[in-house]
Parts: sequence; C-alpha cells; structure tokens
Amino acid sequence: MSNQEQPLFWSDQLAYAVTRKFSDRDTYVCASGISPSGFVHIGNFREIITTDFVVKSLQYYDEDTRFIYSWDDYDRFRKVPENVPDEFEKYIGLPLSEVPDPEGCHDSYAEHFESQLEEELEDMHMDIEFIRQSEMFQKGEYAELIKKAMNQREGIREILNQYRQEPLEEDWYPLRIYCTECGKDFTEINDYDGEYSVEYYCENCDEDQSINFREHDSVKPPWRVDWPMRWFYENVSFEPGGKDHSAAGSSRDTGKEIVEEVYNSEAPVYQMYDFVRPNGSDKKISSSSGENTLRLKDMKEIYSPEMIRFLFSQTKPKTVINLAFDEEIIQIYDRFDRFESHYFNPGELDNEKKQRHQERVYDLAMVDTPEEQPVRVPFKHAAFVAQTVPEDEWETRGLESMRRTGHIPEEISERDEERILDRMKRAKNWAREYAPEEYVYEINWEPSGQEFSEDELEALEFLQELLEKNNFADADDLDDSIWDVRDRCALDTGEFFETCYRALLTTDSGPRLSTLIMSIGQEETREILGKI
Repeated sequence: MSNQEQPLFWSDQLAYAVTRKFSDRDTYVCASGISPSGFVHIGNFREIITTDFVVKSLQYYDEDTRFIYSWDDYDRFRKVPENVPDEFEKYIGLPLSEVPDPEGCHDSYAEHFESQLEEELEDMHMDIEFIRQSEMFQKGEYAELIKKAMNQREGIREILNQYRQEPLEEDWYPLRIYCTECGKDFTEINDYDGEYSVEYYCENCDEDQSINFREHDSVKPPWRVDWPMRWFYENVSFEPGGKDHSAAGSSRDTGKEIVEEVYNSEAPVYQMYDFVRPNGSDKKISSSSGENTLRLKDMKEIYSPEMIRFLFSQTKPKTVINLAFDEEIIQIYDRFDRFESHYFNPGELDNEKKQRHQERVYDLAMVDTPEEQPVRVPFKHAAFVAQTVPEDEWETRGLESMRRTGHIPEEISERDEERILDRMKRAKNWAREYAPEEYVYEINWEPSGQEFSEDELEALEFLQELLEKNNFADADDLDDSIWDVRDRCALDTGEFFETCYRALLTTDSGPRLSTLIMSIGQEETREILGKI
C-alpha cells in the first residue's frame, strides 16, 4: 500500500500513513485500551471503533493486522464510584483486578466491567484480541523493560519535568509498587540495585520491605511510562487517543519522547478523536461524573450495529459526534438508506468523489456488504407500524401492512424480513422511550369517547362509504379518492384531515391518511369508523 496514491477517506489515509511510517513491518498492530474503573461508555467506544476502522482499512489493502485491546486492570482502585457501596473505600490502593465485584457475579471488579463491554461488542463486527494487563504484569512479561526504565530514570524525569509546573523529586522512580503484605500501593521506593531488586517503605503497613520485580508481580510503571513501554513491547503501529489526552505535554507527547529515548523505537501513528455527546448537551459523556452516561448497549436499543458503525464512519475523528435520540434519528436512518441506495445504484449520484466517499462509509458500516440492495423500510414508518400492530403479529400483520402501503414488495428474502423486523424493534424502543409526542401513535380500535360535530360525522361517513365501495391496490391508488371525499364534505382541508386522524388515532395528526388507512387495513378502518 505504501507505494499507492494517498487515498481520500479518513481511515484509509491513516492506514496509508501507517504503512508509510512502518513499511518494514509484516503485521500492523493497532491498539486501544482503558482502565476498567467503571462501565465503558460510548465516548470510550469511539476509540475502539476508530481503531477498528483503521484495521479494516489496512485489511482492505491486503495488509496483515492485529487489533489488541488492553484492559488496564492492574491500575489502582482510586475512588468509589457513585453506584458502588461506600464500604468499598477499604479497597482503595489495590489493583482493580484484586477488588471484589460489587455485584458478586464475576471474580473481580475489573472483570465485571470487562465482561460487559466484551459482550456488547460481540455483534459489532470487530476482531479484537483482549489483553488483561494484570496477567501480563503477573507473568513478569515487562521485567526487562521496567529495568531499562529504572536505569534511565533521570532521562525520563527530565522528559516529564518539561511539562510539569512542579518538577518531580530527585528520588522519583518510574515505578509503583503494590505492597507484598497488604496489596496496596501506599509505598515509596527507598533504593534500587540497578537490576531487579527494589527496597520500599509501605505507609499502610508502616514497615520497610524489598521486592524482586523479575520474580514478583507487584509492580507497575506510572501511566506515562507504562504506555510507551507497551508500544515497544507490542510493536504498536497505530493507536488513537481522546482530545483530553492530546494537548501539548500530554501523555502522548511524553510517551513519544520516552519510547524514542528509552526504548530506541518509534511512537505509533496517532489520531486524536473528539468527544461524543447526547444530542443537545455541551458536556462530554463521562462515567466518573455520573452525568450524560451512555453505554453501547443503550445505543443498541435504537441503533442497529450497522447504524452505529455508519454514524461513526461518516464522521471524521476530530469532529464532535452529537448522538440523536429525538426526531433527528429519523434523518440519520434516512441518510443511511440513501447511502445504501447510492452504493447499489451509482448512477443516482453524478459526483464521483462523493460516490467513492459514500461507498467507503457504507462498506465500513456493513463490513459484510450484501450482494444486492436490501429491502428497507423508512425508520419513521417502521416506528408507526411497530406501535400500531401487536409485536407478536409483526411477521404477519406488520409485514402485510407494509405491502399494502407499498413499502415492501410482495416477495422478500428471509434476510430482508429479519432486517425489517429488527428495524421495527429499534423503532418501537425509540417511540416508547425518546420520541416526541407527534411520533407516538395508538389506533382507536374502540371508540375513544371523543365528540364529533355533524359536519365531522358526515365526512367520516363519506370516508367509510368510499372504503366499502372500493378495493384500493395501494396508498397511492387511495390518495386521489380521499381528496374527492374532502371536496364533498363541508370541512376545510385542515379540519377534514384532523377529524380523520382523531377518529382513527389517539392524536390529531399522523402519517399520510392513505398510508394510515392501508396500514391499518381497509376493512379494519371501516370497522373503526362504523363504531363512531
């Protein structure tokens, strides 16, 4: 790929930069990771999916890849989150992998949150190798690299001091020790022998102790040293980072200098990504603040995996993503459907550059791209049908309703049927939890008790007669006749349609009246009108 012309799409550009910088590598390692101090929110997920897109781009150009995700579960337990009992304060200072699961369903606090994310990612079309850093440290995998950092502590201290208001103490060491007695990191290093032995004082135990970190697992470098150390160990070629880790003097900057000076290697290609926010919020999503928290599983309630991938692939990493939960979600689904149509019908777009861009967005969203264009139902209509047909009858009455309204053909594949039903499920979740009132519908199968004027009743009788005397093929066929009814009655246009909606629905507005009637069914509509 390194000899090819630089591509246009953002993840392809990053893949190109990786192959240019590390042209001698046979396998490109793309990395991501987090400390499992709480549940992994959708802001953290942006790092994962950004990495995945670069992996997919490298694979698109036939490069060998490895996608690793590090669980930094050997980080200390720093504070008790709001949703954890106060008694867990006694575990502060322990590695996360040694803290009990507050819900008692996993072996540790860390594993509880690790398993949650791993389960949430199962249908996101990602091939991820999860690495638990507690196991790596416990196996002594980093002993030699820790030794190298310890012997170059002065150089590391100088690098870090460039970006600190208060310089590190002269007796500072690039290593934290979990006491071999109490297991906590309330420790200070007193001496180092230049090999593997460290003498330290534990404040919690109030005693001096020693440790050989080649033989014992209870050590871990601070993050600014740990990160570049693992870049070197895993031979990482690409790793993104959040906006808050990308400022001048950040761990990225110091990590680049440390990996070059201490480990004689190069920092991976880097990409900053911006925050993810719920629509209408100016705050980033944060699990520590307790505000605006949103998990991947929450998004899946209303967005399918392919829609989530689409949302992130169409947005460059440096751009804030505002997650829509209001009526904007209709536009997002419609945009996806347009991209899909353009993908399978390239003649719909007369802009070649735009066409290529949309094709890459769609490919990365789908991963396993269908051989032919799927049958889709607009999200807005899917929400309507999902609310007005009992869920256990979606496969019969729901699909038949969509056939009557012309939204799907008479014959569709089993896979297309699955796609439609899946969209209906998420559309119903949206309507139930997030939709504005004008998108929430309920059919008046029984009289609602509303009163109608004589002119309104006459209009409804005309409509009922129309449906009794004719058998319309579809909504378009019915539409002109509805206007004939409107011309016959004494109501103006607005009054006529409002009356019809009030008769059929619990609201005074809704989808196109002909679509509504064909969706309910002509006979069923006649029965509703006959009861008024």
